[in-house]
Amino acid sequence: MNTLIVGSGKLGRRFYEYLVSKGEKPYTLSRSEKSWADNHIVCDLLKVSDSLPELPQLDNVYIMLAPDERTEQAYRQTYMHAVSRLLQELHKQHTEFHCTFLSSTSVYDGNLEAVIDESVKAKPLNFSGKTMLDAEKNVKSLHENTSIVRASGLYSKERTKLLESLLDKDKYHDPKWLNLIHEDDLCYWLHLANQREVSLSIASDGTAFTRQQLQDHVAGRELSPQEPTKQYHSVLLKRLNLQYPSIFSWFDQSQ
Repeated sequence: MNTLIVGSGKLGRRFYEYLVSKGEKPYTLSRSEKSWADNHIVCDLLKVSDSLPELPQLDNVYIMLAPDERTEQAYRQTYMHAVSRLLQELHKQHTEFHCTFLSSTSVYDGNLEAVIDESVKAKPLNFSGKTMLDAEKNVKSLHENTSIVRASGLYSKERTKLLESLLDKDKYHDPKWLNLIHEDDLCYWLHLANQREVSLSIASDGTAFTRQQLQDHVAGRELSPQEPTKQYHSVLLKRLNLQYPSIFSWFDQSQ
C-alpha cells in the first residue's frame, strides 16, 4: 500500500502518524523539509521549476493543503492552481490511485437549514466557501476517483487558542452554534472515506453546541436544552465509531 500525503502541516503530521500506527509507510509532500517524516518530498507546486520525483505506484493520495493567508488569491493559488498542478504531475506517472480531498463546511455558510447532511446543496457565502466548492469540482474533473471530505472546525489539546476562546467567560452569551470534530476522529474519517471510496461526506461529530453549553458542562452546571440553528449531521455517523462523539465527551475524558 503506497500512500502520498500532500500537505504536511499540523493535520498532515497527525494523519501521517495515524497511518504509521496502522502499519503504513506513507510518503509526504510539502514545500519545506519535515524531519519527522521518513519519506518526504520537498516540492513547491506553484513553482514551474519544481517537479515531482519518480514515485512508486500509488494507491492513495490525500490532499490536505492550507493557504498561507486568508485571502481569495491565496485560497485560489492553493486549492485551484497547486492542486491542478499536483494532479497533472501525478498523472504523468500514475492514474490508478484513489484521491481524497479535504474540503471545508465553509461551503455551507450561506445555507439556512437547521440540519445539514450530504443531501443538502451547498450555498457558499464568501470567497473561502466559493473557492472550496470550485476546488472540489476541479479535483473531480481532473481525477474522477476522488472522495470529498468537508470537515468542520477542528479541535485538540494542541489548539489552545480555540480552547481559550470556547472557555472565554466574556463570550458566554455568544449565540453562535459551533460544529467541531476532534483531529484524531478526522484522521479516522479520512482513512475510512478513502477505504470505502465515499464520494462525499461531512466530517463533523454531529453535536452542535454553544459556548454557554460547553462552559456550563465544564463547570458541572445543568445544561439548558436548546435546538441548534445549524447542525452538521453526516449520514455516515451511524456507521462510524468516533473516539469523541462530542467535545463534551472529550472534556470529560481529558479531566
